[in-house]
Amino acid sequence: MDNSFNGFTADSFAFFRELARNNNKAWFDANRSRYEAHVQGAFRGLLVALEPSLLRLNGHFETSGRTNGNFSRINRDIRFSKDKTPYKPNYYLYVFDRRRNRGADGRLYVGLSADCVTVGFSIYGTWGKGPKGALETVFRPRFTRERALFLKMLDSIVRRKRYETYWHRQEKGEWTLHPGLPKNNEDWLSLQAWIVRKVFEPGARGLGAPAFAGQVERVFAELYPLYVFTSVASGRWKNALQR
Repeated sequence: MDNSFNGFTADSFAFFRELARNNNKAWFDANRSRYEAHVQGAFRGLLVALEPSLLRLNGHFETSGRTNGNFSRINRDIRFSKDKTPYKPNYYLYVFDRRRNRGADGRLYVGLSADCVTVGFSIYGTWGKGPKGALETVFRPRFTRERALFLKMLDSIVRRKRYETYWHRQEKGEWTLHPGLPKNNEDWLSLQAWIVRKVFEPGARGLGAPAFAGQVERVFAELYPLYVFTSVASGRWKNALQR
């Protein structure tokens, strides 16, 4: 597979538009080469282009390119889902600490769907009786101790650079989305997911060219302090904010 990155082109979006109308194995098998070239191949090329800058940010970032590691799966797990269509309507690149499980760490990400490319940061809570993730073990106690520093970061990164943001929490048995930033300490300490992102619609300037990797690199660099605050447990975490 060609590991060069040529941007997210019209073919990348067209694949998911057509998949929405033909979400079945026969269509996917007939169009697998399109998926490998314009979706999977584009993401693999993007990771290769980003790898040097990612490892400068954090030498522990996962960059091996494994599916279910850096890359999401296109196949949907339909065993316990009401939606029995076999393929997902999106594809993701995730960057996280390779020493931890992807679901337990904050992560930088790039997502592709029929409608847009998103580039951002996300962190999710964990459920069940297993080990708790960074949201519970790093972010919540650090927010309590370093609230002023965190709010200053929100002003300089999220508000000043005009990132779109929203958060989720389980409320009365429903997974509820809240647009914008949490409004008080209680919300910050009880949220179960937080997303900060830029949205690039088809036709956005530079999206369909190799240079878009540079835009992703800049977004990741701007959002990296949010990753550090929420996910880096080391006592030297404040030093990492300077990268």
